[in-house]
Amino acid sequence: MAEDNKRQLASAPAPKQTISRPSTSPPAFKTKNPMITEECVKHLNYRIEQEEYSSRIYLAMSMWLDDNGYKGAAKEWRTYSNEELGHADFARNYLLNLGVQPNTPALQSPTQTFTGLPQIIEMSYEHEIEITRQCKELASHAMKMADHLLYELAMKYLHEQQEEMGKMQDLMDELEAFGTDKIAMRLLDNKLGG
Repeated sequence: MAEDNKRQLASAPAPKQTISRPSTSPPAFKTKNPMITEECVKHLNYRIEQEEYSSRIYLAMSMWLDDNGYKGAAKEWRTYSNEELGHADFARNYLLNLGVQPNTPALQSPTQTFTGLPQIIEMSYEHEIEITRQCKELASHAMKMADHLLYELAMKYLHEQQEEMGKMQDLMDELEAFGTDKIAMRLLDNKLGG
């Protein structure tokens, strides 16, 4: 009987070997912490990208202002640029604290030339309105998901946006009240340089 088993094994076809091919679909989302979802990670990586892009916008404005004689305003817009990088760190630190490595985004080159300080103020005002809208969306998402940690972060962003909108609204009000002639711009530039 043992002889028969040996013959059967010898005559049985060898098991077919297959080579597994790598999957073309993206790997499943993995995190070290169950308190964060893939959707939350996407929102926060987007926030990092937008804050870094804001920094680049304000840096480009600062360099144009400096090159065109607005030394005080150039200093102020450089400060705004640096603040935006700090805002990106809010989301980076949140992700890292929950065991997720944030993305380092590729960024577009912002506009490099402007018609003057009034245009820069108006563009900055419009940009801050857009960033505030994005931060409200983040807060709405956090509330919808009952993610209280994310909501706290969104409120931190909205608090910052309240300050940013206040600064830009003051500058818009000054343009409306005092105009955009050379004397008004000189006085505003001196004020911004503090």
